Amino acid sequence: MRIPSGLAVKVRPLVLLACTFLLPVPAFSQPFNQFVGFGDSTIDSGWYRNPATPPNSTSATFNADFAIAVTQGGGKATTNPGLMSSEALAGFFGLTAIPANQPGGTNYATGDAMSSLPTTTGNTGAVPTATQIANYLAGNGGAANPNALYVISSGGNDALAMGATTATVTTAANALVAAVVQLQNAGARYIIVPNLPATISGNPLLQAYNDTLWPGLATAGINFVPADVNSVLAAVKGNAAFGFTAVGPACAQPAGITSGWATLCSTTSTVSTLVSPDAAQTHLFADNLHLSTAGQLIVADYEYSLLVAPSMISMLAEAPLQTRTNLVSIIKNQIPVSQGQNGTRGFNAWLSGDVANLKIQNYSGFPNDPGTPGALAAGFDYRIANDWRIGLVLATGHQHASFAMGFGGFTQDEFSFSAYTANSIGPVWFDAIATYGTIRYDVKRTVPVGITVQDNAGSTSGSDISLAGDIGYKFILGAVTYGPLVGLTLQQAHIEPFTESGSFTSLGFGAQTRNSAVGDFGGRVTVDLECLSPFAEATWDHEFASTNRQVTAMLTTTVAPSYSMPAVRVGTDWGIVTGGATVKLASNVSGLFAVTGTFARQNVTTYGGQIGVNVSF
Repeated sequence: MRIPSGLAVKVRPLVLLACTFLLPVPAFSQPFNQFVGFGDSTIDSGWYRNPATPPNSTSATFNADFAIAVTQGGGKATTNPGLMSSEALAGFFGLTAIPANQPGGTNYATGDAMSSLPTTTGNTGAVPTATQIANYLAGNGGAANPNALYVISSGGNDALAMGATTATVTTAANALVAAVVQLQNAGARYIIVPNLPATISGNPLLQAYNDTLWPGLATAGINFVPADVNSVLAAVKGNAAFGFTAVGPACAQPAGITSGWATLCSTTSTVSTLVSPDAAQTHLFADNLHLSTAGQLIVADYEYSLLVAPSMISMLAEAPLQTRTNLVSIIKNQIPVSQGQNGTRGFNAWLSGDVANLKIQNYSGFPNDPGTPGALAAGFDYRIANDWRIGLVLATGHQHASFAMGFGGFTQDEFSFSAYTANSIGPVWFDAIATYGTIRYDVKRTVPVGITVQDNAGSTSGSDISLAGDIGYKFILGAVTYGPLVGLTLQQAHIEPFTESGSFTSLGFGAQTRNSAVGDFGGRVTVDLECLSPFAEATWDHEFASTNRQVTAMLTTTVAPSYSMPAVRVGTDWGIVTGGATVKLASNVSGLFAVTGTFARQNVTTYGGQIGVNVSF
């Protein structure tokens, strides 16, 4: 952006906007319509509850205890009947995480599973994670559901296996990478891969697995969501704010069982019950390896926040398109007032304000974005030769948008400069408006985690440039003027990258650019009643530019690859209806009021009102 630099900042985006006409507009898609899990007991939602696939543990005591525990509500590696993180996460999006060996199930995770090798100690019936992925693909004709949410949680059993070494865990991690490559090549797009809790365990082999898995996935070109469960549990452990009075175990250890007894535990189990009635909420761990119900929810809350944060932040680039529409409408409504009220010197000055209600609907299960944008604009125009009118506008706008579901919000402050021109040649009229604005954002994103709310704050800036024009034809029938119009608005909103601070849920976000090319066709009618001139306008609008974009996010708690998720999607066809009137307040002073609203637009609802005054001299 150079020509010199100051001018080029304004010129280059207009060139890019013109190119957006050539971009196709893809169909809407719902990100998550299914949950699919692969891994071990950390997300196993009850695989061994199916009598056809018993645990087949090398411990006869465990096998006998498990058979009893299942009849008493056990069978999952937590404080039963509480939810596993996989079940809670799926539930946030209205999905289920039923084990794949049960009717309607899509969770292939099996307790004691290793990444790619058979389990030789513990539940020898465990299916290796890589094999789970292969079984899923084979059962679906080699294709992965592109709109499924995939969670892959594996590696702990490789690091804890007898005789494990750095070399063996590295080999296991690389084998899982190869399986995930097959999954993505088959069509999977949304994959969460948590790391292992190396900090809490103190086992260097867990860290060795972590050091191999994520970098290996990144090198292989996998777009995955890296869930830093290690940092989450390190922050939660011993933190009274989360309601924990003990780390664990919440479940009493049965005789003859040395490790991982949470699957035998429930509130009604005679094999292993809770050490206290509230242990599922006051202990972080259920046994020596697995999380309690409260711990499982914390992981699910954290993973949910990673998934929805990019689409929430994408609102920062989407909102300026909606607020710029309001400013353009203010100017377009003032132009005919100036044209019809000429002063002796040909000058007009006007002031107008706009307040609107805006709601951008997000994907199912994602936080929405309701806001109340407002704008104040001051304009000055002059009539030159042949009835040409040229004008300048200074405007300021403010919006406070709140993410629904208790996820915070952001404020948007914009200062803009516009230049416009308009004329009528016989029955043909036209206008053009060019606007450049600078935007400032303050973001306060809150993340519910367990019984806490984690606060994250960040600030960024951006620019908003647009070029809008209309051309129409006037028919005059007595006091009524009416006719068709057609218009085009090109716009580009650019948001700079920024990084949040405040908690272990803080993220960094990459730069965003939202291009728009909206064409409209409709009609306008005005009735001249001398002191009062009502008007109405209706148009049908279509977005020609692609609305299919991604937002990139980065963890702040550890070194990890960035990941991308879809931005919020809005409808590409909609209608706008405006009604109002100009009122003659004096020979050279007119007032204006108008109300406007959109209809039939997918995922966007907006309506508002304007009031202004125009003085000629």
